Amino acid sequence: MRGSLRVSGGGIQLDCVSAGYGERRVLDGLSAEFPSGALTMLLGPNGSGKSTLLRLLGGALPFSGNAVLAGRSLRRLSPGQRGKLVGMVSQSPSLTFPFTVEEVVLLGRLPHRKFLSGWTMEDRGCAMEAACEMELGEMLSRRVSSLSGGEKQRVLIAQVIAQQPEVFLLDEPSSALDPRHTLRLFRFLRKCAREGATVVAAAHDINLAAEYADCVCFLKNGRIEAFGDVEDALNDTVLSSVYDVPFASFDADLREDGRWRRVWRAV
Repeated sequence: MRGSLRVSGGGIQLDCVSAGYGERRVLDGLSAEFPSGALTMLLGPNGSGKSTLLRLLGGALPFSGNAVLAGRSLRRLSPGQRGKLVGMVSQSPSLTFPFTVEEVVLLGRLPHRKFLSGWTMEDRGCAMEAACEMELGEMLSRRVSSLSGGEKQRVLIAQVIAQQPEVFLLDEPSSALDPRHTLRLFRFLRKCAREGATVVAAAHDINLAAEYADCVCFLKNGRIEAFGDVEDALNDTVLSSVYDVPFASFDADLREDGRWRRVWRAV
């Protein structure tokens, strides 16, 4: 499925971007570049602005400054253009309507569907492949309202996979997932990044970021505290500063590539 995606590249560029809710400013003058072909993880304490940044990039919030996605101004994107370009998995979404799993996953194909036309074989194929990627193949006919929280989360992730976006925005996508599906998801996201997509995911699991991220962006009080390659930016000093608690790290075991896997914990 990913092989059919035409990725234009360019990543995400932010230039002095600020945003908030009413009179409350949450993001304050962010300037950064999220590279294409990389999985970038947003880290930081509760209320630091991670979800707000993702909502902004998804076109759901007004902002000041400039934001460019895959070479195109975010402000100038029409809803249809944004639907094809950006796939968004929100935090703790609700699925209470009486749709089946298959129907919800197929909704990811709406940006590609022609007006008043039905689902094509390509649409159904993309939806089926996305459902299988999230191991939903045996529950396609089930009502989403009957699913567990983790199963619902997998359905919405599959919906975005079926969308085939160039830019993936994911807000704590593994918060309800078990370890097996968490690993499956992040291996898939890393694969998408290797194939040219821009992937930005917010998380609280520092060790998950250490294992799968190419870059990390630390937010604190609406500002970027540190940003860079995971090997450089993820360290005891940065973690202690961002979370206001001491951190220690140790080498746990060997990775598949022969490098030591470093693990962090608050002390």
